Amino acid sequence: MIFDKKNLSNDQLLDLYKRILKPRLIEEKMLILIRQGKVSKWFSGIGQEAIACGVTAVLDTDEYILPMHRNLGVFTGRNIPLHRLFSQWQGKANGFTKGRDRSFHFGSQEYKIIGMISHLGPQMGVADGIALANKLKKNGKITAVFTGEGATSEGDFHEALNIASVWDLPVMFVIENNGYGLSTPTNEQYRCENLADRGVGYGMESHIIDGNNILEVFNKLSELKTSMIENPRPVLLEFLTFRMRGHEEASGTKYVPQELMDMWAAKDPVENFRTFLKTENILTEDFDEKIRAEIKTEIDENWAMVQTESDI
Repeated sequence: MIFDKKNLSNDQLLDLYKRILKPRLIEEKMLILIRQGKVSKWFSGIGQEAIACGVTAVLDTDEYILPMHRNLGVFTGRNIPLHRLFSQWQGKANGFTKGRDRSFHFGSQEYKIIGMISHLGPQMGVADGIALANKLKKNGKITAVFTGEGATSEGDFHEALNIASVWDLPVMFVIENNGYGLSTPTNEQYRCENLADRGVGYGMESHIIDGNNILEVFNKLSELKTSMIENPRPVLLEFLTFRMRGHEEASGTKYVPQELMDMWAAKDPVENFRTFLKTENILTEDFDEKIRAEIKTEIDENWAMVQTESDI
């Protein structure tokens, strides 16, 4: 994996590292808790953190993001207090849906996050609506909406891209192509070589991006955002990545060939970026341990806080 830091400062590089490390450490905690029966439902984004974290780092805090159930980095990137997230996942009264849902089917106007809509296609039309409002206000704001490669076969996806193109709506359509729609491999889902190729049919600019390379994600999207403000338009983005765990924890990964798991494990977005920062003498072992200790302490303290809260 080749990292190009361009003109990013060391502080910016370390900020991006903290951004992708935090959701990884939270997930490691949650996977332990789910085995202990303390969390009952989990959709893992391990292996594809760079996309959610990179998109969130590029957008301003007052620009809307419409994530999926595997985009923890969006929520942590918006600095939502962890005890609120933990309350949500445990169905506590202090959660965003007051205990009515335990996963990522929630949003927050305060943090400009729109809750996901199963099965993902419909939320793209919502993103169009937000982008249209921004365009009419002439406020220069961009909207980002996530979807999976499976949802690109839904009618809502095509309708949303078509109207966004016709009306020149400033939307980043983010496709996380992680190889499988639940357990169906991509070669059984569509015939085009790349999902980005579909942009041609709508007269829409499209790009294929290494979804495991945080610097490629951040640099390309920063460039695109500047261009989209100057020339409002939608952009179709296909991020190549992989989910290292099942669709959700109960389903497992037995349907995935081991050689594929091994190949993507070597492309781990957190570990590869960590190695790069150390090679560049930007991150030392001691400072890395300090960062990890601080994040783990924050996780543990916020988890303990939630355990004293009442259920709904």
